Amino acid sequence: MTKSRARWIAVYCVAILVAGIAAFGNITAIAQTAPQRFEGILTVIWGDPAPGHSGGATYFNITLPDGTTYQLDINSAQQTGAVQYFGKQVAIAGRLNRNASATGPGRISVDRLEPVESAVPVQPRVPTIRRVLFLLLRFKGDAQQPNTPQFFKDLSNPKISVNATIPATINGFFNKTSWGKLQWKADVGGVGGLNPTTWLTLPKSKTGYANCGWSSACANIMTLAKDAMDMAVAAGINVTVYDNINFVLNNDLDCCAWGGGFFYNAKLYGATWEPPWGQETGVYSHEMGHSLGLPHSGWVYHAYDSPWDMLSSVSGVNYKQCGSYNSANSAGANTLLYCSEPGDGYITPHKDHVGWIPAANQVVINSVTTQTVNLEADALPLGAGIKMIKICLAGVSCTGSAAHYITVETRLKNWQFDRGLTFGGVIIHDVQMNRAPIGGHCYFNSQSGWAVPMDATKNDYDSTNCTAPAGKSWPNYALGNAEYRPGRKYRNLALGVTIEVVSYNTTTHTYSVKVTRSK
Repeated sequence: MTKSRARWIAVYCVAILVAGIAAFGNITAIAQTAPQRFEGILTVIWGDPAPGHSGGATYFNITLPDGTTYQLDINSAQQTGAVQYFGKQVAIAGRLNRNASATGPGRISVDRLEPVESAVPVQPRVPTIRRVLFLLLRFKGDAQQPNTPQFFKDLSNPKISVNATIPATINGFFNKTSWGKLQWKADVGGVGGLNPTTWLTLPKSKTGYANCGWSSACANIMTLAKDAMDMAVAAGINVTVYDNINFVLNNDLDCCAWGGGFFYNAKLYGATWEPPWGQETGVYSHEMGHSLGLPHSGWVYHAYDSPWDMLSSVSGVNYKQCGSYNSANSAGANTLLYCSEPGDGYITPHKDHVGWIPAANQVVINSVTTQTVNLEADALPLGAGIKMIKICLAGVSCTGSAAHYITVETRLKNWQFDRGLTFGGVIIHDVQMNRAPIGGHCYFNSQSGWAVPMDATKNDYDSTNCTAPAGKSWPNYALGNAEYRPGRKYRNLALGVTIEVVSYNTTTHTYSVKVTRSK
């Protein structure tokens, strides 16, 4: 290993340990060991707050070949880069901090981290059909069942909804967003196994797994996952046939819904942990995106501020009431549940990362040139049209762990799964795979990701009071009006990139985009 590579690994691993403390319990006394080498599979779990609330967290774990899972403390500045290795084998040099109270295996303070197979992350290839189990779970002492088992099949399996309370389905969203490259086949589990009539009862109460309310991220989600999987197996469910597990909870956890990955009996699963308010297509499209290893986007003016990506603002349309529950985090108040149609799809940098955009549908600019491209609307079916322009930058890598590049895509309002967009136009993202988390005065968390939108109307946000500028109403400020329309130009002299939107063809739904790379 080279010295520079060793230094790079060291920075990564310090970051993974800090993030996991709140989610897995307090360490009352710690005994440090000497530096060791650990090899295993890296998993990441994101916690996203309920609408109208703040909070959130990101946790990193490594599972060793013997099945032991350790929480990782990793330097916050390097967490976004580490996300690239979600579901991949990594090598960690660090210190194992034993939990003196013997309530878990302890944590690893990371000195350095690198993928075992290669220094360059390999794009994950999501199978076309991915099996998911909705596991219905009641907290001990809480008998409510906010929805029927059939509801969750209706929510997932049809591409077109068959339930009047469900405006759009999970399968419908992913099938269209991936251009048919990802579909879900869902089963529902509960008492008696598959196709139950009653929810399973967890061995602990809500406070036994999450002894806090809306204000913080405290849920012991790994213990909950193990308890639930043990019960599923005891009920006769063969969990090994599934790629994803959706833990469906009958009441609130902490601040958040959660999505990412976990290990059970030596198998890696994608997963979501959804309280009742998140058991609808919009929130599932966000958390199940995390289960594929995708991070957030946005964080230009405040957290979750991009209305162009379901992995940011979770914009929805066509809301229907689809249930109710007595909210533990709201003093037992009866709370109505609403189901939505996802309104802002996924951005092309994320689609490209999971392998949904064929090379034939991309234009990659990797030299000094001027090129005009007819860029087809992302919402249209995948054919021969160009869906993404990727502009490589001088002096930096366009692939791999330190990649930095610009992407250009076209979005159209009033097409399914883009109906929640504020306008239509060309959207530009600055993508940096090892970008440090973004935070500040107006950010209640720093869970940003690789892709940051370039705002066509920069600085139209009151960052002193964290609100709309005087006289402005949504969507005419912040990223609500970030789109570039004909006649608008993005120019970055430092990067040597100019992107000009020349025209829009109303028949083909393509934008003519002129790209100049001068460096």
